[in-house]
Amino acid sequence: MLEGKINQLKKTTLAQDIVQQLMELIMNGSIAAGEKLPSERQLMEMFGVGRSSLREAIRALVALELVEVRVPEGTFVTQSFGGFFTKHLSLMSKISFENITELVEARLKLETMLVELAAEKSGQKEGELLDKIILSMKDANNEEFLHADLKFHMTIAKIAGNSFLFEVMHILQDITKAWMFKVIESYPIQEEALKHHEKIAQAIKNNDIKSAGEAMTEHIEIVSKLLLEFQDEEK
Repeated sequence: MLEGKINQLKKTTLAQDIVQQLMELIMNGSIAAGEKLPSERQLMEMFGVGRSSLREAIRALVALELVEVRVPEGTFVTQSFGGFFTKHLSLMSKISFENITELVEARLKLETMLVELAAEKSGQKEGELLDKIILSMKDANNEEFLHADLKFHMTIAKIAGNSFLFEVMHILQDITKAWMFKVIESYPIQEEALKHHEKIAQAIKNNDIKSAGEAMTEHIEIVSKLLLEFQDEEK
């Protein structure tokens, strides 16, 4: 199965090199999600390494949630790579947390892409779900409004139907939600934000990709401007 795809290693960084090669094989589909890895002895022979180096590498892959060990069946690639992307994107986001401008830029690009996909794929059921969330935003207090707002945007990400983009969106929300709550407390934006959400939902229900993207861009730009203003006031 993997003959000719694995390179024998130098004895300096054995476990790291094993991790790197197996990650590449998993990501490019040479080893599929849910597939069982070769036996420990087979992998040792393929890589030209000892048992301790191989086991160290497998432990690292387990920690990254790329593989799971099932006793006594063996080691399997996980069915979903969500945990892996969550860990790594979370780290990346925390590194750039202080740079709110980049965070705003990332959210603008990502959410515009997601809402366009959602408008393309949405049906009656999805539209009704968005309407229900918008209804819950009316007459809501600040905390309830934020919860519904976050749910609205994550629902759009789910309707978009791309698991990779959904994971990225989840990370961006985790990073920005504390800031957004402070913005909601500091500025009277609920009425305007509600109108934005209604406009976005209507475009999605109409399967109007262009209008959905434009409505989301307008919404994110206005909210992000307030976020940046709040950040400046906090300095």
